Amino acid sequence: MFRRLWSGLPKDPEFPSDLKGLGYFVNEKDEIRSIEEPDNYFKFFLTRNPRHNERQRYAMNEACEKEVHSRLEALGLEKILLPLGTASSSEPHVPIFASADLKTKSRVVLIFGETIQDLGILAHRVLRGPGGVNRGSLVTVVRVLQKQTSGPDDDSAPGILLANTGQLVWSPALRRALGQVAAEGAPMPSAVHGGMLITDKENRIPENRTAKDHVRYVFEKVVPAYTRADAALEIIGLGDGADIVQEYLHWGVTWSRLQGRIRCFAIIGGFKPVDEMQCDSFKIFLREKACAWVTASDPLGTLISGPDGNPHTVTFTRHGCPVYSGGEQCYIECLLIKARVAVLDWLQAVALTPKGSTHYMNPVVECTYADEKLPPSMDPDWSKWQNAPLDQQPSLDFGEADPRAGISDDEDDKGAKKPEEVDDDSDDDDDM
Repeated sequence: MFRRLWSGLPKDPEFPSDLKGLGYFVNEKDEIRSIEEPDNYFKFFLTRNPRHNERQRYAMNEACEKEVHSRLEALGLEKILLPLGTASSSEPHVPIFASADLKTKSRVVLIFGETIQDLGILAHRVLRGPGGVNRGSLVTVVRVLQKQTSGPDDDSAPGILLANTGQLVWSPALRRALGQVAAEGAPMPSAVHGGMLITDKENRIPENRTAKDHVRYVFEKVVPAYTRADAALEIIGLGDGADIVQEYLHWGVTWSRLQGRIRCFAIIGGFKPVDEMQCDSFKIFLREKACAWVTASDPLGTLISGPDGNPHTVTFTRHGCPVYSGGEQCYIECLLIKARVAVLDWLQAVALTPKGSTHYMNPVVECTYADEKLPPSMDPDWSKWQNAPLDQQPSLDFGEADPRAGISDDEDDKGAKKPEEVDDDSDDDDDM
């Protein structure tokens, strides 16, 4: 009998969490390239060992996060630990970023990212590839916002608050909050352990256990503590982060408390249907003071739908507000990167609208957009089988005939021998 000891298990791979230690640098185009081969970007598949590759990605993501955070801090943003009052960074917490002078601002922009991304990150495919660090993160967005003004009578830049819906798993060993991808690549006792065991007691952050809890905490605790009572709030929601914000706002009690402060809402790649919302006044707000940008093959800014949706396109348009093309065809995480100019220009236009009884109102739009129809050669005529007799129609699923056709799958093939008719004399020659 053999017994394997814990000490005999293969060690978990270790990588330094800095770009130089990993063999990379930031070139003059702000792109992360290999030191040995400057024409190459980040290489994920180092070996055929998945754990080895995951550990390298964990270290690279941590190095990228450090680089992005240092640039955000250089722009005047400071890191705040939640829940408020956290005495030490070794205690369970989730970090967010906010302008150092947020309390003095009359206009505050709240950005809620996707739940799959780390704080300040938009898309690693851009940050670590063609595009560069600033473009693949919120650094460029913050820079543009800091060049804007807060209103017709206020030339100061708006305040900025970056929420963190992604890093909500606390690691006691690392003393830091992790995202979903980081939790899978975090160090383990050995390379063959099953992964990080996440429990409510050890790995959840007080009052920020889930993304929904975090959104609630930002609106109910952080905003009152760090902003003026009369400061106007402008929201940018990315992907499922936008959905979670809408789930929080569309309840009557919540909306009655915040509707006087929220000036506009930019929905970037969200999928929350307006007909599922409960609060009628929030639906009116979406129609009048919100805009959505979606993935589409059309040029940036193309009007896809009005507030009532567009039945002539397969694109999701049930946002309850005007819907525009974001200039990105496939990836939601790249939407703000491609639509940044349009989104931030719209926020500035809203902020510069003279104050009045209605302040900003979406213009009435007439949408004539419709998806292009396939050529006749590519669009099959389904009526040929839809109107055919049941026994002549193709199978519905997994090769099974429509039960209404009365066709049995157990019928014997014509000409096939029944079991009792099979000739077994073929084996007799082997016995001779």
